[in-house]
Amino acid sequence: MPHPQGRRVLVRNPIAAAFLSALFPGAGQAAAGNPSRGVIVAIPMFAVVAAFLAILVTQGRSVLDSAFNQQWLTSLLILDIVALLYHVWAVVDAYFVADRAVEKPRRRGPPRMKWGAAFGIAVILSGTLLVHAGVASMDMSWQNSLTCLQSETGPCFAGATLAPGQTLANATEQPGAGIVDPSTSPGASGSSSSPGTTFDANATFDPNQLPKIDSPTEAKNWAADGQLNILLAGVDAGLGGSRSTGLRPDTMIVLHVDIASGRAAMIGIPRNTQCVPLPQAIAQNYSKASGGCPAYTYPNMLNWLANDAGWNHPSWFPFYQGSGLEYTRAMTATEQAIGTLTGLTIDGFVVINLQGLVTLIDDLGGIDINVPTTTYDKPCGPKGSWEAAWYVCAYEHAGYELPDDNGSVVAHMKADAAGSAGKQSISWQSSDGANIAFVIQAGQQHMDGDWALAYARTREFTTDYSRMMRQQLVIKSMRSTFDPCTVLPRIPSLVNHLGAAFWTNMPLTDASKWAGMAKYIVSGSVKSITLDPSTLGNPSTTYINSTTWNTAKSIVAHSLDSVPAAGASGSSGGGGGGFSC
Repeated sequence: MPHPQGRRVLVRNPIAAAFLSALFPGAGQAAAGNPSRGVIVAIPMFAVVAAFLAILVTQGRSVLDSAFNQQWLTSLLILDIVALLYHVWAVVDAYFVADRAVEKPRRRGPPRMKWGAAFGIAVILSGTLLVHAGVASMDMSWQNSLTCLQSETGPCFAGATLAPGQTLANATEQPGAGIVDPSTSPGASGSSSSPGTTFDANATFDPNQLPKIDSPTEAKNWAADGQLNILLAGVDAGLGGSRSTGLRPDTMIVLHVDIASGRAAMIGIPRNTQCVPLPQAIAQNYSKASGGCPAYTYPNMLNWLANDAGWNHPSWFPFYQGSGLEYTRAMTATEQAIGTLTGLTIDGFVVINLQGLVTLIDDLGGIDINVPTTTYDKPCGPKGSWEAAWYVCAYEHAGYELPDDNGSVVAHMKADAAGSAGKQSISWQSSDGANIAFVIQAGQQHMDGDWALAYARTREFTTDYSRMMRQQLVIKSMRSTFDPCTVLPRIPSLVNHLGAAFWTNMPLTDASKWAGMAKYIVSGSVKSITLDPSTLGNPSTTYINSTTWNTAKSIVAHSLDSVPAAGASGSSGGGGGGFSC
């Protein structure tokens, strides 16, 4: 029967009209023969869509920056709740508009809904509620991840909390680790590693030549000097043993970028570098030669400085004092020491939890990586030990130690290896499941998170310096593999895992500027450098003296000389057009 007002009725079923307004508010009203009401109902939706498109076209970068703004995300959450109420009203209203669209002479009183129709509306409203609940859930999960990413009290993946006043004991992991004992007399060494013949233990660094770093504020003004210098620190957090407390970065890489040209270098800092000169405010606490190191230098392996700053000697480090700031103080001290060593102003840090990175790589479907040299790990030990049946070496090594300590990842690793065309293999697993023997062949291949971690972590049959280069290769491979078209569909799973993989003091609201540079700074043209003994001209030791310090600063100062300009442009810390498919 035609509509009494002559309007065309496209939908005569009220449930169908309700469904249309669930898809787009107002569509059901218009289809039911009341286009003017449909337009009125749709006005808020049109306004939101138009505003979003206008912002996207005119201020595209601000959309990305807003995604890292907690206040904006909270506003979005409130908007989602309001939109839910509006959406529900639009669905119910469309049902009654359609119900009235067909003339029913016998009807008396207000429109009523039958049980079948009520069930249909309930289903539609449930779906509408799920959509808005999903948006709210992602919003809250993302806010939680942002809190973890930038918490001043430390990363969410941090290990056990130390009791007030508790300190961390320095531990020698194996012979040759080169840990210097600061309690020994000057010139003595606490391990089998000792200063080379060119090292002068009695030499001192002129404190006036050490940089003055009183208040670490570089992260907020990271583009002020025309450079982006970020310390990338890899940690094995919460994996038991000495890793269960404190913070000991085994991977330290400085990403050094000239903002205007996009030229970039990744500078590896060996974890066992010793006698590193310190900024004046810290160095005054090391004013005497100690443990074989000159005055005003750190008399331990560099990666132990975080624990001394965070927990053992907090009063020696004049920043971020107070309870709950141990992790921030630990990384800031490490950042400043590396800045002193390299001659760079380090803008901030990004701490990468290697185990969290496994999950992140898996979420993104693995990485494509061209392995230059076959890499392996297996048991070894002195003659007479069971490990010696595999390989004879000076000390016992039980094979590659799995991050889970029980071997639960082995089945997954073997399954991936089966599809690697022989590029990956596991030949043995210990009875307790904690260790394996594996081989990663040279060549182009695809790795999941656990294989990428094994490739980046193993060092028993190679060196720390080789490991740094492998870790830099993994980082580069992540950038080349994870293009935006790959990442965007996986955002829902990434949201929940970012806080378990990263922690930083850099201002995330500058994300759009970094996106504009990212395709340049982690591409195949990035130069890789390690400040290892050979590079510094003293092959026998990782100790820093005045000569090797000057060499390190000179290498870093010229690290971008041979790198071609990448084409980045723009001011205030970033250029380029961002990511694109």
